[in-house]
Amino acid sequence: MRSLWIVFVVLTLMISFTGCQQSKTTTAVSGVETKSGATTYPVTVTDDLGNAVTIEKEPQKIVSLSPSSTEILFAIDQGDKVVGRTDYDDYPQEALAVTSIGDFNAPNIEKIMTLSPDLVLASDFISDDVRKQLEATGAKVVVFSPTSIDGIMNNIIMTGEVTNANDQATTVVKKMIADRQVIIDKVKTATTQKSVFVDVGDFFSAGPGSMMDSMLTDINAKNIAADAATPWPQLSTEQIITSNPDVYISLYSTPDQIKATPGFDKITAIKNDDIIYYKFLDPESNQIQRPGPRIVEGLALLAEDVYPEMFSK
Repeated sequence: MRSLWIVFVVLTLMISFTGCQQSKTTTAVSGVETKSGATTYPVTVTDDLGNAVTIEKEPQKIVSLSPSSTEILFAIDQGDKVVGRTDYDDYPQEALAVTSIGDFNAPNIEKIMTLSPDLVLASDFISDDVRKQLEATGAKVVVFSPTSIDGIMNNIIMTGEVTNANDQATTVVKKMIADRQVIIDKVKTATTQKSVFVDVGDFFSAGPGSMMDSMLTDINAKNIAADAATPWPQLSTEQIITSNPDVYISLYSTPDQIKATPGFDKITAIKNDDIIYYKFLDPESNQIQRPGPRIVEGLALLAEDVYPEMFSK
């Protein structure tokens, strides 16, 4: 059961670059192409899987197959068009009133079909079979799978484009850019860069190409798994001890469980009790993991927890 839960944690973290097409007006802001004015339909976008999706007209019914897409839709004032969500979509509060269609990786296709969506926003958990079934009903399916905050912001801009909410999406993204820069400017003044180990369960970690690795770079922290061969490497206890991280971030194991690991008493983070525990699916955990409009709030939380001495509470 533990191994299955850890797989779920890792897969959820993987729901985290995307491209954008043209709208009426396109402006580059800090590397992100923002858009303004009304969308001219039909419009074609290229999603994060490289699929070109043509939206013939403004969608009126949208099914979201990920908590982050639901948050994006509500943030850009398109929540009234959302007719379906997953069991995990708990933010904002208004989303709870939307019909649930089950799990994000195994949605109830029949239930989705009864909702007759024009547009389905999904994560890369969606299978080819499910995608084809949905497209057969006439629904357009756009898949998001960002690996950085820039990728998330591009997803928000794309969502605004396909839903004719360019101005709203641009407003959200511009605030994210400004708030993120404040954090980046603050932490880059740290006198000593701290090293961090992220434990998502059984010592699986966030390696290169993962959202968390990108966020650690943003907050001027050294990820001890940054040189791994995969985005989700499993480190041995010996590797962790040798790397001797200053901060230990856990998304699964409790601090007491971590401290009980043989040899970990030699690690600086353990000796200094510098263990940050984000319990899976708790609000703070969602903030730092969901690739949506609140990710910069999550970045701020991460920065404050890794460098508490730099932030006044």
